[in-house]
Amino acid sequence: MRIVNLNARQYHLLTQVALWLLAVIVVSGAAVRLSGSGLGCSDWPNCEPGLLVPEADFHAWVEFGNRLVTGLVSIAVVLAVLGSLRRVPPSVSLTKWSLGLVAGVAAQIALGAATVLTHLSPPVVMGHFLLSMVLVWNSVVLEDIARPKNTVSNRSSIHRTLRSHAHAVGVGAAVVIVTGTVVTASGPHGGDEHVARLDFSFPDVARIHGSAVVLLVVLVLSLFLRTRHTEGDLFKRRVTIVLIATLGQAAIGYTQYFTQLPVLLVGCHIAGATLLWMATIRLLLASSERRIKAV
Repeated sequence: MRIVNLNARQYHLLTQVALWLLAVIVVSGAAVRLSGSGLGCSDWPNCEPGLLVPEADFHAWVEFGNRLVTGLVSIAVVLAVLGSLRRVPPSVSLTKWSLGLVAGVAAQIALGAATVLTHLSPPVVMGHFLLSMVLVWNSVVLEDIARPKNTVSNRSSIHRTLRSHAHAVGVGAAVVIVTGTVVTASGPHGGDEHVARLDFSFPDVARIHGSAVVLLVVLVLSLFLRTRHTEGDLFKRRVTIVLIATLGQAAIGYTQYFTQLPVLLVGCHIAGATLLWMATIRLLLASSERRIKAV
């Protein structure tokens, strides 16, 4: 059988597919929780004991559908590893980062099983989401270094203070995401009406999260103003994207809070958090003094 080699552009497309599937699974996982389908399947890997595929039940199919997306992600990640080995020219860095995705997806599958078997324990659900963010980070880096003809020309001109500012934005975004999971685990939409929630005051944790969002807005807006006269077009463009994503997230977050957390807006907020995290990682890569090269 003839083994097919991949050129740099073809492999980059493969990493893009893996990245967006990882983003999709975050949203599909949120759909499980927001639709109250978290225990639609009570067993793992079968949906029910002795039954792989669910019967005609809405919640069971929502949960099972998320598992199917997990299968697609697993296939895309395996192909990313195999593709890195068949890429011409070959790249050790691409193989290492693609193997990181394999480890992350394996851990996600284990956490997914634990989520079901612990009946949607809030700390386990939080860990499931945060691990997804780690996987998204890994996938964004993989896609970035796989990009054909990507040079360091736009990166080396970034001033050291701007790099530090971008790193502060990264830390701020991470804090916003972590505090957001605490808010989610303390409020409604636990995935099932009988699931216990974290014993925190929901208004209090929401205020902490909101304060972190305000700080992030200030950090990103001030970075945006500072980049008006810089020479790195890539860096400026990515700062702008992060600013748009941050303001959009802030608007959705405050709207959902004051409208009693409608399911649709909560889902949009989770999707927005994923996009904001992706944009932030891209910004950090653009600000990096050294870029990992594929060749």
